[in-house]
Amino acid sequence: MPRISKENALLFATILGVIVGIALGLALRDPDAKWSKRHLSYLRFPGDVFVQMLKMLILPMIISSIISSLASLDSGTAGRLGLVAMMYYVMTTFSAVFLGIILVMTIKPGYWVETNIKELVGDVKTSPCISYPIDTVLDLVKSMFPENLLEAAFKSEKICMTYYNGSTKLAPEYALTLSPEQRRMFIETPEKVVSDGMNIMGLVVFSVALGATVGFVGEEGKGLKEFFKSLEAVSMKMLGVVIMYSPVGITFLIAAQIVGMKDPGKELQRLMGYVITVISGLFIHAFIILPFLCVVLARRNPLKYVSGMAQALLTALATSSSSATLPLSIKCCEENNHVDPRVTRFVLPLGATINMDGTALYEAVAAIYISQCYGQDLSIGQVILVSLTATLASIGAAGIPQAGIVTMIMVLIAIGLPTNLFILIFPVDFILDRIRTTVNVHGDSIGACVVEKLCEKQLKEAEKHLIAQEEAQAAHAHAGQEPKHQNNHAAATNSTPNCKALSQLKHSTC
Repeated sequence: MPRISKENALLFATILGVIVGIALGLALRDPDAKWSKRHLSYLRFPGDVFVQMLKMLILPMIISSIISSLASLDSGTAGRLGLVAMMYYVMTTFSAVFLGIILVMTIKPGYWVETNIKELVGDVKTSPCISYPIDTVLDLVKSMFPENLLEAAFKSEKICMTYYNGSTKLAPEYALTLSPEQRRMFIETPEKVVSDGMNIMGLVVFSVALGATVGFVGEEGKGLKEFFKSLEAVSMKMLGVVIMYSPVGITFLIAAQIVGMKDPGKELQRLMGYVITVISGLFIHAFIILPFLCVVLARRNPLKYVSGMAQALLTALATSSSSATLPLSIKCCEENNHVDPRVTRFVLPLGATINMDGTALYEAVAAIYISQCYGQDLSIGQVILVSLTATLASIGAAGIPQAGIVTMIMVLIAIGLPTNLFILIFPVDFILDRIRTTVNVHGDSIGACVVEKLCEKQLKEAEKHLIAQEEAQAAHAHAGQEPKHQNNHAAATNSTPNCKALSQLKHSTC
């Protein structure tokens, strides 16, 4: 009987964990007796431990992988990698946005069922932050350069608009219900809001700068380079231990989510058109556009490549966090799909930060769907504004569960819709959030093999340059030791005459 490899056994256990989690959730779910939040937290506890262990490894893995990868490359190769990666991100993000807009304008899911806006939105609390597209761009630029690296490891900043009636501050919940024209009657003041969550963009930019500088200084930065290579190896080893626990964590994450659902049947019936549109767009992007890029640009078999990423994709589906899945994505790309570590450890952390194909598509579809429910037809200019704003929103979205809801506020503001209308899509967001996160991770992984193929020549030249440099250093070290050996030999040969001369001077024998 053939032996099952360790990787296949773990993948089988993960799939089994998903199935068991669904079955356990359905078995424990009781529509007549709702679980309390405290009891749900107990059920979710093993899954929360798994997510926290993954998040624990994000910081050392991002910093060490990017720095060690760039330190091994010359500036030209590193620049080429960054340029190709950014071109890929822009291409796939815009294609996802345009695909979503075409589908939602064609299917028109907002007109399928008459929506009672007042009944659904009336008394629901909304997000307390109001921001505009320009604020997101400025926040993105500022986040690249954190003033405190230690704080960036657990805090992030953003700009939220506050409104004053004279000296009296309006409640954010009330301000969100006002139209843009009504808000202009008050004093608008931008305020910096510090929230929990890693500033990954700032850490990535710092790591890129440090890694490139370490590679530039050469011999003087060798100690720092070796340190981060060692940290990277240790982090990957720790990740291997955490992965062994993933089937258990995934089981309880899914079970708790199913048990906590309120009335999925009723909400799904109301939002059926919206769900079909989003899933159709994600399906086309994930199974047609991305595999096409994989075949044409990377010359890879997409089915084989995706099967190698199965562990990471299932984890993304369960955790709904591309950041938490990042360590697994790196491991799957390198070990299963044999992508160059210099590429994966630079491209994947960058992609987990700014490349959100699934989120961009979701933002575009959701904004136009909400406008259809509200009875407001968007002009061509507003549709273009949706595409641009959705792209910016996806770049600024954090890699955490349901971050898209936060950035959805910005898209609604851009087209002049009441910001609390995002409540219309909130009941099914937890389902779609998991699917679009999986598409995000899938897009990042395809990007790694595309960048590797397009930069193949530069990577080989960089490898030859590195080998030649190491050989030159070894030859220099050997040349420095050779005169010493020759001098020692000459001293041994001439020891007798020197000793006799010394004995004559000191009247002593050798």
